[in-house]
Amino acid sequence: MSKRARHHLRGIGVGVVVALALTACASEVPELTEPADIAGAALSLEQNQRVLDQLNEVLAQATETLDPAGLSERLTGPALDLRIRQLEVAAILGHTNLVTYFPALYLRDILPAEDTWPRTMYAITEMTADLQPPRLLALVQEDARSPYQLWGWVQLRPGVMPRFEDATIGSVMMAADDDSLWISPADAVAQYLDLLTHGSASAFTGNFEPQADDPYRSLLASLVANQQDELEPDDPLIQGSNAWSFTLRPGTQILTVRSADGGALVMAAIDALEVMSAVEGAFINWRNETAIALMGDAEPTNHLTQGFLDMIALYIPAEPGAPISLLGYSHVQTYASNAAPPGAATQTEEEQE
Repeated sequence: MSKRARHHLRGIGVGVVVALALTACASEVPELTEPADIAGAALSLEQNQRVLDQLNEVLAQATETLDPAGLSERLTGPALDLRIRQLEVAAILGHTNLVTYFPALYLRDILPAEDTWPRTMYAITEMTADLQPPRLLALVQEDARSPYQLWGWVQLRPGVMPRFEDATIGSVMMAADDDSLWISPADAVAQYLDLLTHGSASAFTGNFEPQADDPYRSLLASLVANQQDELEPDDPLIQGSNAWSFTLRPGTQILTVRSADGGALVMAAIDALEVMSAVEGAFINWRNETAIALMGDAEPTNHLTQGFLDMIALYIPAEPGAPISLLGYSHVQTYASNAAPPGAATQTEEEQE
């Protein structure tokens, strides 16, 4: 085999389950506000606790047995897809270190004021024993006869969660196209996806907090820089490249709830895709545990595509033009392939020289 055919890139490593960086203190959960002019929550605190206890039981059972069969009873949408893939990876690896852990104790509940369906409740967990940040969970109920099901989750940033009405009062759910704010939740998510894809070249940078203050965008920028360094684009034997794309997960809704100050919390599920390529004769390796599990016995080629099911929670301030901020995110790999992506060029090193 020629020198060119044997030339491998250094292993590509991507964080699979990423915990937000912690400050010395725990994430701050805001104090409750005075009751607003709302009739009352559609769910009592006792009912809410039963919902969360049942969810915890289903999650614990599935994690213990690595069997996702019972998950659909209490999980739906992106949360169900993600948990199934996490258990599949855990079964291959023989451990559950990469399965997201949810503490069984909760610091705060955000309950719906509406008595119509579908409706959403939220819960904030305590920190984990190893000091990972609290998780914000969103649970949806499609109709009166359906159970509340976990739809998604994010890890919260410290000290950024807005205030909501007391759980006995309830908070108002909002539609994705609600135009009562200076930007609709749907437009805020669309602009954020554009910002993720185009970075500083996006036309919407002024609508969001600086990248340095946004841990999800900072993480992605770090991954791009590290991967680009390992792909060695200036090496004529490799000429590697990588590109990311971000789209709203097909078939998923955007969840929104009004905060006590008149702003809104917005949650969305994102399909993130990273495509890495090099010239023929180079090989792109992988080294993170999820990619190893997903790739099985596959041999490296000059292509590597990695997919992630990410979730974000944004805060839209009530004040017109005030920057939208990230409340939390999750970033979990769900896909890996060494096949050339559709439309990929098949240039040899000589053709590129």
